[in-house]
Amino acid sequence: MRPTILTINLNENRLSKLRFLCMKLGLTVRPVPAEDFCQPISALCGLSAPAKASPAEAFPEEMLIFCHMDNAQVNRFLQTARQMRFAPVALKAVLTPTNEEWTPVQLCAELKDERAAVMMGGTAAHDQ
Repeated sequence: MRPTILTINLNENRLSKLRFLCMKLGLTVRPVPAEDFCQPISALCGLSAPAKASPAEAFPEEMLIFCHMDNAQVNRFLQTARQMRFAPVALKAVLTPTNEEWTPVQLCAELKDERAAVMMGGTAAHDQ
């Protein structure tokens, strides 16, 4: 599978900059429209068929999901993004067996919980 970054809630200007950055790195960018927030991440990145699901509640936070990328590719993306002065996206995740069946809504909630736990000096326990 081709290395892909799923994007959530990036405006057109940021999406355009991200596409340019990813083109330099040979990465595919796939914006996820709000109507697909009910789909599992595995379906959004092409690992499974779309689910029959009720529409999900939209959320405003920007999020990036790195799919089919190893640590070196993710690190290279992050380093290049900093060098190109691409403003950071606060919520980022790598596709894992734990989160592949979560929806973007669920992943956003988990990332926010994790961030809050880290700020309090602890760690977050993920629902499986």
